[in-house]
Amino acid sequence: MRAKNPAHDFVFCAALLALAVCNGVEARPAQLTLSPYANSDLRTVEVTVNGHETPFIFDTGAGDTVLTPGESRYAGCTPFGQITGFRADGGKVTASRCGPVTLQVGNYRVDREVAQFDLGKLLGKGAPPIGGILGLASFDGTAVTLDLAHDRVTIETRHSLARRIRGMRPIRIRIARGAGGDVVPFIEAQAKTGTLWLEVDSGNDGPVFLAPHAQRQLGISIPKHGKRQLDVDVVGLGPVPVTAASRELIFDGQLDPAFLRQIELTIDFERGKAWARLANVKSR
Repeated sequence: MRAKNPAHDFVFCAALLALAVCNGVEARPAQLTLSPYANSDLRTVEVTVNGHETPFIFDTGAGDTVLTPGESRYAGCTPFGQITGFRADGGKVTASRCGPVTLQVGNYRVDREVAQFDLGKLLGKGAPPIGGILGLASFDGTAVTLDLAHDRVTIETRHSLARRIRGMRPIRIRIARGAGGDVVPFIEAQAKTGTLWLEVDSGNDGPVFLAPHAQRQLGISIPKHGKRQLDVDVVGLGPVPVTAASRELIFDGQLDPAFLRQIELTIDFERGKAWARLANVKSR
């Protein structure tokens, strides 16, 4: 029998430890699959709340994650307090707070407080039932890639993020955070006078909306009930063609799913940075 070699054992154990650490670091990113909702541009994703799986509308402009009263019962949480927010057109919205709630989306899991709201008031009668709205607040502190052209959302790891942005262009982003915990991203676009900050809104079931003051900055005019084809010149990326309409807004503009299907957008919520590329540009 050969005598044990302590040095050999140390090297062997160190190699195993390095392999384990590498395997941990290289944890796979979570990928979510989106599905069409009610013959519209809206998309849903399957969310599990306390063992109950149901479709949620995926809405990057919603700010917070919202549960319907029925879904909050599955979550086992009793509503309390109040959250006040505003729609893009300035309409006031109030909802109750609920949680913390454990949400499982694919292999991504998050525990956080949510809002409770009766979405039937917004979706109308006859709309397919949903459990709520999955907003970007549930991904705060992570890096997320929106690939609506392929109905995919990816929650990146540190290493997958580095690989992802290698072939992308950095763009300017502002991440608006409200007192209720809502998280909404805005990207910068060039105008004839100054720049515009446009809301990234996958839940906007319409064209791109531009406020009257934003139209003046662009040097254009869109009839009140009309539409216009134009390019949104994203700072750092370049022009993206859109169909735009006029709307009174509390900010410059509101992007739509048709815009988001033309680009791949990665947002690092932890560092407040973003990158983009045209959807037909492949990764290196």
